[in-house]
Amino acid sequence: MKAKQKSIEDVVKDVIKKLSGKNRVGEEEITNAWREAAGAKAAGHSRPVAIKKGVLTINVDGSGWLYELTIKKRELLEKLKENLNLKGKQLKNLRFRIGDLEKRGRK
Repeated sequence: MKAKQKSIEDVVKDVIKKLSGKNRVGEEEITNAWREAAGAKAAGHSRPVAIKKGVLTINVDGSGWLYELTIKKRELLEKLKENLNLKGKQLKNLRFRIGDLEKRGRK
């Protein structure tokens, strides 16, 4: 019996699907979990910007919000652990910094 050969196009599609899908957490999923954990008001003054080695970095728009979110860090971390599925990876810490809340590439 002859095995069916895949076209190059199908092979490339399969590779892209494997690289981008299963083990990556989407920006929208992280943003929604952050809004749920922090609340709408705090989420309006902050934005998750990166997750690396189990540390979620969140930009905030001012020192007052930086202080308030830092005080609530443990509580926020626990809520995020409950609400965010990192596909087998563990959220270890939160890092807050003053920074731009606009998405890259937008003006």
